[in-house]
Amino acid sequence: MKGILDYLLKNRDITKYGELCFLLGIFFLPSSLFIGVLFILPAALISSLFNQKKFFQDKWNISFFCCGLLMILSTIMHNVFLLNLYENEWDSKLSIFGLGNWIPFFWLFWAFQPYTESKIQRKRIIIFLVSGTFPVLISGFGQYFFNWTGPFEILNGLIIWYQKPIVEPAGLSGLFSNQNYAGSWFNLVWPFCIALVLDKSQNFVRKSLSISFLISVGFAAFLTNSRNAWSGIVVALPLVIGSGSLLWLLPIMSLLLIIIIFCTSNLFSGEIQDFLRDSIPNKVWQEFSKEGFKDLNVSRLEIFWSAIKLIFKRPIFGFGAASFPIIYELQTTFWKGHSHNLVIEMAISYGIPSALIFFFTTFLILFLSMQHIFINQKESINFYEKAWWSSIFIFMLSQSVDIQYFDGKISIVVWILLSGLRNILKKNSMKYI
Repeated sequence: MKGILDYLLKNRDITKYGELCFLLGIFFLPSSLFIGVLFILPAALISSLFNQKKFFQDKWNISFFCCGLLMILSTIMHNVFLLNLYENEWDSKLSIFGLGNWIPFFWLFWAFQPYTESKIQRKRIIIFLVSGTFPVLISGFGQYFFNWTGPFEILNGLIIWYQKPIVEPAGLSGLFSNQNYAGSWFNLVWPFCIALVLDKSQNFVRKSLSISFLISVGFAAFLTNSRNAWSGIVVALPLVIGSGSLLWLLPIMSLLLIIIIFCTSNLFSGEIQDFLRDSIPNKVWQEFSKEGFKDLNVSRLEIFWSAIKLIFKRPIFGFGAASFPIIYELQTTFWKGHSHNLVIEMAISYGIPSALIFFFTTFLILFLSMQHIFINQKESINFYEKAWWSSIFIFMLSQSVDIQYFDGKISIVVWILLSGLRNILKKNSMKYI
């Protein structure tokens, strides 16, 4: 074993195989988390062996490391020292399992950086990620228009896809568990589709493929019936294209707003409203009307307020991972799978200190990289860099009102994007190293 390790350490070309595994993992990730991880994990291990910059030489890694230590300390407190107030309903071991959503990714943030270091590498990742989304589009459109539900299997049953039948008001979900997760994925990919279309260096065939993906991803996001997905599609346009897009985007959005008001307001009841409602799918206009919220037993603000009050009952260590749904149901009789805000959810699970470290670290990475990409950029416009930043920004923004982070496919892409932003900081200002 030692001889093999010595050989690998001498043969630095092994890093090329690591990057190939990384790209293959990205390509397969949208279709199968298992296959994606099967390639990405070896790539991360290889980069860890050959990463020239040690983990603790980077202050961003130290920040995430401290966050992880606090989460581990909270988990120990939940399982050893703190009284479990909900012992019959909540298992304290869930805090241990919950660490899997965070601790490995603090390492991967560093391990991914050799593969996201240059503009060429980041562009290559974008191409593989968009290309890998093709099965999601096919499965989603098949589910929506042809009622494909599966199960579909490959590799003699090693990989099995299930798709739930669409029951209104749900929308397209494809290979994801529900439409909100699918919408979140399309929001991550959509800015990259815009950048590919804007790339003037592409030939006719590549440009045609880029336009096809742009239309398909945008249309699929629309069919998810997710308000987060719809807003993400709109927000990405001016971020990637630039403020010039507002000249045509604002009139279109104003027209859509007027149509929504006519469809939903009782002030405009009559023939015009009936005509518009008949012309637009019910699932669309009802998302902005009372009908779209009639099945909600509590509002998002009520959930936030309950979650915040819960945080301050145990501000330092929290109540433990996956505790919020159980506690909230005991308090209100309503089941909610999470608190609908990622930072709040983290504070409930592991305490305010770890949540604040995570929030401020990711916020600073986004803010400082934004300054370079959108403000201090002296080079010609790079749509791929704008798309990279816009993708993670739109995702983080959406996590303030909903949570899709805990889907393994999505969380891996999020940390790949964060590692790329860290590299942008590293390349453009010594003070961020």
